[in-house]
Amino acid sequence: GICKIQTRAVMGLSPRAHVPHLLAPDPFYFKGSLCVPPRPDEPRILKTILQAMMRQAAWDSEAEDAKAMIGPGAGGCGMAALFKVLDPLGKGYVLDTDLLQLTKEHEANVPFANLCAIVQEVELCRPMGYMSFRDVGKLIFPITSKEHKAMCDATSDEEARSVLYILHFSEPCPQCGFRIQRDSDSAGCPSVVCSNCKAPFRCFVVGRPSLEGPGATAADRFTLCRLVAALASAAENLQLDRKRLANEAGFDQTCLREAFNYISSGRPTFDTVDLRQAFRDQQIPVLEKEMDLLWQRYSPNFGAGVTWEHFRNQLRYDPTWTLESCTATNRLLTAVIQTMVRQAATDAGAEDAKALGPKGCPLMALFESLDPTSKGFLLDNDFWHLVQDFNAHTSFGSLCTMVQEVQLRRRYESSLPGRFSVREFGVLIYPFDSKEYFALRPCTSDDDAKSQLYLLQHSEPCPKCGIRVQRDFEASACPEVSCPKCRTSFRCVRVGTGHEIRGLSVQARQQLCRVISAAAQAAEELEKDRLRLSQLLGHDATVLSDVFSFLAQGRQSFTLPDLRRALTHLQLRLSERNLNLMWSRYAPYGSATVGFRDFIRQLKPLTKAGPI
Repeated sequence: GICKIQTRAVMGLSPRAHVPHLLAPDPFYFKGSLCVPPRPDEPRILKTILQAMMRQAAWDSEAEDAKAMIGPGAGGCGMAALFKVLDPLGKGYVLDTDLLQLTKEHEANVPFANLCAIVQEVELCRPMGYMSFRDVGKLIFPITSKEHKAMCDATSDEEARSVLYILHFSEPCPQCGFRIQRDSDSAGCPSVVCSNCKAPFRCFVVGRPSLEGPGATAADRFTLCRLVAALASAAENLQLDRKRLANEAGFDQTCLREAFNYISSGRPTFDTVDLRQAFRDQQIPVLEKEMDLLWQRYSPNFGAGVTWEHFRNQLRYDPTWTLESCTATNRLLTAVIQTMVRQAATDAGAEDAKALGPKGCPLMALFESLDPTSKGFLLDNDFWHLVQDFNAHTSFGSLCTMVQEVQLRRRYESSLPGRFSVREFGVLIYPFDSKEYFALRPCTSDDDAKSQLYLLQHSEPCPKCGIRVQRDFEASACPEVSCPKCRTSFRCVRVGTGHEIRGLSVQARQQLCRVISAAAQAAEELEKDRLRLSQLLGHDATVLSDVFSFLAQGRQSFTLPDLRRALTHLQLRLSERNLNLMWSRYAPYGSATVGFRDFIRQLKPLTKAGPI
């Protein structure tokens, strides 16, 4: 008989059965007008373009052969563990610099440009500047595997992880296809009963809580490094082939368009039948594996047809901005980037000094202690009076520079030069990673900032709907409250109070003086760095423009991955915290890019250059 053990169906996503991609059989090709439209005239270098496509298939074939080093199912450690090797900081994506760290760890002789080429190959299908979980899965899983098809079909990384979990930790019922997993080992009896159609079958897969498994071993890391090196070599050869095609005599974008029209017979898209016929017309032999690889490269997710845009992207040579193309000398280029690195280090020191600030004091109490006349804003004189009260060794000029520095970074439209608002005072006092800092950044007015701080300090969010709730009395008797929106019960000990402001103690004022002095010293160091850079560059105004073009790779703006890439090019090491501080300084709030105006304003001196 069949032992009835506890089983459960894996609900959620249900992947389709993997069906290998089959090429349509060649139809009988008639020359008459009743069957197919006549092909356009043969382009000038059609055969050269088709031969370049065949070489692409050959390089892809080498990359597929290299994937055998990992083994089926991403090896013994699994896909999640391999992705964590490339993303040890848990960013959720992989950059070319992450690939570089892996190759350096194993002393692999892989040029950084080749690792950048891997990311560029991924960007041909989805331009993002980084590789997601799905993109890394496509690089690791063989093209004929069911895991690779799952990576292509998934619309998000979460869906890809869910599908991988179902594929690896469940088995389909042979009668209805419903996926089943065991709750315990099958050593005693491997027979189970499908919970959907009640069909008996043998199941050896035991479920586990998540896709995360044991970490990657040293052997797994070394094997992954070998695969990355092989993929980098293939990506380099693909780029070289595009460059050779671009340098071909008589080649231009018109040739690509003519070749596409020839293959598609003038239609908006072409399929495998059209592509095979074009190879046959030019007497170029093609194997089934090569045709499959070509179709995977040119048609997104094995789609029904190849459009002009996908065809052009795979054959167009688009070089990145390199050090050789930068007209600024290496010395000046390095000087500018090193200034940015020193700015991040100075900002990190100012952030560390914020730990010395007064604890438990409301921001408005600190603000009003510096604004006894209730002007509604602070001046450099107000900070000067504070440091004089405690005989701090802080010059008045550095306090003026501090006010300019904070206003330069925050860029509030309603702020007046020299007048320190509540919002600007808040970002000066609160640490960069605090919830108060993030609450103040999007505020459009001081009243909005006061409201946001009051909500943070005197209310708690509902764990279900997120609406903030506060109590009317102390929670000593019963801390349970009910959300007025979703009626969820949770613990809340915050009691609503008015906006009364209490005076500061002498100790709190002294702690505030320490934070102000440290911020003024940091602002003075930042301005000295700008003045040194200005004296080094002299009257050559094109250097900053050229450095910006190097960072942006010739585009109108640069992103955080571009900044990482430039630092790696110049072999400048920067911690993740300092990199985030640098990005916060240059990028406007809520923006994923830095334009030239935002870049140059952080590097030009705030005052006239003088003796340092």
